[in-house]
Amino acid sequence: MGRVGIWLRNIAILAVLATFAFFFGQPQGFDPATSPVAVVDGEPIPRVVFEYFREMNEQAFRQYAEQGMDTEQLGSLIDQQTRASLVRRYLIAQEAESLGLAVSDETLKADFQSTPGFMRDGKFDRELAERQISRTGLGPREYAAQHRRDVLQRNFSRFVASPVRVSDADVRDEILRSNTKVSLRYATASKAALRERISVTPEEVKALLEKEPDRVRGAYQLKVGEYSKDEQVHARHILFTGDDAEAHAIAARGRIEAGEKFADVAKELSADAATRGDGGDLGSFPRGRMMAPFDEVAFALEPGKLSGPVKTDRGVHLILVESHDPASQTPFEQVADALATELLRDDQASEAARTAANALLEKLAAGEPFVQAADSLKLPVSVTAPFGMRDPTIPGLAGVADLKETAFALTSPRPNASRVFADSDNLYVVALQSREEPDEAQIALETAATRDRLLQRERGLTTGIWLNERLKELEAAGRVEQLEIAANR
Repeated sequence: MGRVGIWLRNIAILAVLATFAFFFGQPQGFDPATSPVAVVDGEPIPRVVFEYFREMNEQAFRQYAEQGMDTEQLGSLIDQQTRASLVRRYLIAQEAESLGLAVSDETLKADFQSTPGFMRDGKFDRELAERQISRTGLGPREYAAQHRRDVLQRNFSRFVASPVRVSDADVRDEILRSNTKVSLRYATASKAALRERISVTPEEVKALLEKEPDRVRGAYQLKVGEYSKDEQVHARHILFTGDDAEAHAIAARGRIEAGEKFADVAKELSADAATRGDGGDLGSFPRGRMMAPFDEVAFALEPGKLSGPVKTDRGVHLILVESHDPASQTPFEQVADALATELLRDDQASEAARTAANALLEKLAAGEPFVQAADSLKLPVSVTAPFGMRDPTIPGLAGVADLKETAFALTSPRPNASRVFADSDNLYVVALQSREEPDEAQIALETAATRDRLLQRERGLTTGIWLNERLKELEAAGRVEQLEIAANR
């Protein structure tokens, strides 16, 4: 059974019914809400049931809200998942009854009485049960019907999955996979390190440009941002604040026009502490970096010209533009040789790394010790921390694909992997450093629980496969109707 299925089953166990005589009888004449969310083989799923399970389901989806999912998208996801799980829930109950797995009132009553959620001091507590049922909003009869579906679902799963078996070998293998820890030693053939040793001749560059011009131009397109420069100005400013800011700005402008240096006046008068010591120097900046009024004036001024007072939210400014550089882009032709050189160095570094890694594999196959063989090829050797099969990544080798299965297949008699592994930057040759497995006592201790877990998993898969096929049949026959959720809510 999937996560949502398990959750739905557990939901019902958390609440209770009011009185046995009232609850445990088969509901008679129950009139579902007038706005069902779906109809399964003629049986509507009432709105009140959908809302009850949806509210509970929100807890399981809280992680998506924490990850920043849009509120509307999250709400729609919860709606769809809740309805889908209810369709499966109703279908299972129907199929269980059609197979003769109906739940008697006595069985249902015993199930309630033995559920820890409605017991106090080891005994069923009716008062506690009444309080719990009052919180659900379902009403006693509908709640009884939903609990009956829980029991039908359990019976159905046991029936459909009863042929499932788990062998002793499967159990042992699962325990070993869950508890074994290995660490690896690995030699790294670094493309970047090898690249530094490579030189490319002008003849090689010319040959690549003639043979693969599109490849070189593609490299240019990937780096076009590096070769493009936005329009920029290099400016200084003096900031004035207060009620008389504009008057002070006009007076300062007069001093500069009379021959004083802008930077000297800025050091004396500017209210901008960040630039005052540098004579108001703002450096170079593109359009949009400054406030709009400042930007407009700065990009309109000719270099060497002084602005009048410019008002912004910070105060009043005098602006002096020292240089104005238009937008530009370095043409492909000017960088083509450099790009081709870089591509050739990358190619040769990759080939050198591959050659070194394969040479190490050959030495290991010939029986040479790992570290000695790696040292002879000048490949550095590292060792990972111990990790398990269930760990998300291998320490130090997180970006290496398809390595974990190989790592756990390595043994002391055969410690070396037979192929080279890679990530985007390096090639790796790996070997077993250590392997810690559970002993026979630990395997024996975990056998029963592991067998139960595997059986539950396999039975859940079997039930899920059967249910999916049955649901497809009913949908193809038009016997499952998905109604609009938003319009009914």
